[in-house]
Amino acid sequence: MTNSENPQIENKSNFVFSLVPVENPGSNISQVIFTGTNYDEWSRAFRLTLLAKGKIDYINGTISKPSESDPDYKSWRSSNALVSSLIFNTIESKLRKTISYRDEATQLWADIKHRFKMVTDAQIYQLKSDIIACKQGPTETVMTYYGRIKKLWDDLIDSDVIATYSCNPCRCNLVSLLDSLREKKRVRSFLIGLNTRFSILRFHILGTEPLPNMNQIYSRLLQEEGIHNNLNTPPSDTCPDTMIYTANAAQGGRHTGGTP
Repeated sequence: MTNSENPQIENKSNFVFSLVPVENPGSNISQVIFTGTNYDEWSRAFRLTLLAKGKIDYINGTISKPSESDPDYKSWRSSNALVSSLIFNTIESKLRKTISYRDEATQLWADIKHRFKMVTDAQIYQLKSDIIACKQGPTETVMTYYGRIKKLWDDLIDSDVIATYSCNPCRCNLVSLLDSLREKKRVRSFLIGLNTRFSILRFHILGTEPLPNMNQIYSRLLQEEGIHNNLNTPPSDTCPDTMIYTANAAQGGRHTGGTP
């Protein structure tokens, strides 16, 4: 089946290889400048921007370089050069001089990661241990607890080796499968670390089939936390009749001779 016979394939190809008119090699698309010591922060911000522009495939290896006879070759070459330029534009000028240019953006990205991403097995082990040990404090809110454990999840994704597929486009559904497994691990890890006041809700969620996703669980916990806080918050206003009675009683107690 040719692209002309399948509009979805043609539209996808055009989107991946197309250039936005306002983009140019001199653009700076990230507010985070790479200084050599902030790789995690910079790479996360840069990937997010490329994802929004539909160009993330140029650095994650899911787009292969077409042959020069391929109709998409010139478009790929232009987009690839643009992404490479955008990478250099977000690197501090002195550091930029120490980085060698590569013909493919994915190679340039890999070289930078290999040089500056100081990851060891010990660090990965420590991150996984921290995730297991991450628990919600007695007075800690759900929002704060979720923020702490999510930071560990994100750091682990940046550090650990993730399986990739070799078919292009993907036909084995590996990415979806890995995302699903990762989501389930996160849900269980998050629920295990919850404070005991959520024990009943945690038991109910773990018994649900299929297991809700992290966003659904987070929303339910915020609602439960709000209800719990309201039940344990003393009323801010005192009943007017009670206030009058209390005032009269106090005034009467000051008179030793009874009613004047």
